[in-house]
Amino acid sequence: MSCLMRDASEHALGIPAEDIIENLTWHNSEMEDCAEAYAAYVVELLESAKQTCSDPRVCIEQRVDFSRWVQDGFGTADCIVIADGIMNIVDYKHGKGVEVSAVGNPQMQLYALGALEIFDGIYDIDTVHMTIFQPRKSNVSVYEMEKADLLERADTDLPQKAKLAYEGQGDFHCGEWCRFCKAKAECRERAAANLELARYEFEAPALLEDDEIADILWRL
Repeated sequence: MSCLMRDASEHALGIPAEDIIENLTWHNSEMEDCAEAYAAYVVELLESAKQTCSDPRVCIEQRVDFSRWVQDGFGTADCIVIADGIMNIVDYKHGKGVEVSAVGNPQMQLYALGALEIFDGIYDIDTVHMTIFQPRKSNVSVYEMEKADLLERADTDLPQKAKLAYEGQGDFHCGEWCRFCKAKAECRERAAANLELARYEFEAPALLEDDEIADILWRL
């Protein structure tokens, strides 16, 4: 899917690119529609950037390195649009099971930090816009942070938390995010939460209090 996103974006931006559809093992019209919508959004960001900057830059699938804060930390940003004053980080999500928000999204903030490491010395960036583009959920979630606030948060909290996570320490919290975790099958905290939830199956529904029902619905 990422190849299709990249191909659509490059075509929309006028960047020479081969047509990769014929080499895909499987695709359908929905995938093409999603790719075209994503490419149109990237073009829209670029056109907006041109209003305030004579030479904005677009990077497709840009590798970013945030190891300054997180040991061995790196990733690939689907799209970065940089202009004087504003930098846009866009992450494409194809799934439609869970709606993903950009608000306070740790992955997006890490990618933004990595992008600042590359471009902050070239462009005078003051504000970072982080966007989750999730077309199959009709979800375009945008979160804005001042660069100074992002860097302050990273310098204050991130290194210690990253160190704990890297060493397998710190506090574990079970939630809807667990479905994406590679360690979910062997996580003790998640197992305890599931056991707590399972105990309700042995109670007659009439015995459940309102707060217990609310707790069950929140966990599902």
